[in-house]
Amino acid sequence: MEIKAVLFDMDGLMVDTESLSTEAFINSAKAQGYNMTKEETLKVLGFTKANIYQFWIDYFQGTNVDGKKLVDDHYEYIENVLYTVGPEKMPYVEELLKYLRENNYKIAVASSSDTADIKNNLEKTKLEKYIDEIASGAEVENGKPAPDVFLLAAKRLGVDPKDCLILEDSKAGIKAGKASGAMVFMVPDMYTVDKECEDTADRILTNLGEVIEILEGKNE
Repeated sequence: MEIKAVLFDMDGLMVDTESLSTEAFINSAKAQGYNMTKEETLKVLGFTKANIYQFWIDYFQGTNVDGKKLVDDHYEYIENVLYTVGPEKMPYVEELLKYLRENNYKIAVASSSDTADIKNNLEKTKLEKYIDEIASGAEVENGKPAPDVFLLAAKRLGVDPKDCLILEDSKAGIKAGKASGAMVFMVPDMYTVDKECEDTADRILTNLGEVIEILEGKNE
């Protein structure tokens, strides 16, 4: 197998939006008198916006918490940060993107986030210059763990998914990646790796810098 393209998840892999999302959910829940745990906020990791709304509406059905308002307030909280100062870059992301660009790999972002949010985060972090294509979960019928967004990204790059390496940080993401037929490396951020993750991903890494070592054959 020859890797011709690398497909990046965005949230929690390229940019540190997941800790912000956790903060936003806890803050929004508190406004409705509910003490949400960090573990609860991670239940929707990697979900599309539509699926996040549906999850929390169902989760709080029959309670005093309005799931739709919770998500609305959470997105407002996040956007106040992302569209002003922008997110922080994750460790080694720019070094890896530079390496891929210099070595003629095609590069795409395949994220569950909306297109506008993907573009904003890439612009704010000045990473957009490395990216050939983007694909959003809002553009496909099925969100992760379905492979749709990765298949769309590979198609836009003109590369067979089997010739792609997918980088992900969530369980839903690595399942989606494997379902696409690609090689998948997991670089966990807030997600705790369990046996299912170990069995699904081709490799589990501690940071994005390790990807360069593997591609160079130094870490076989």
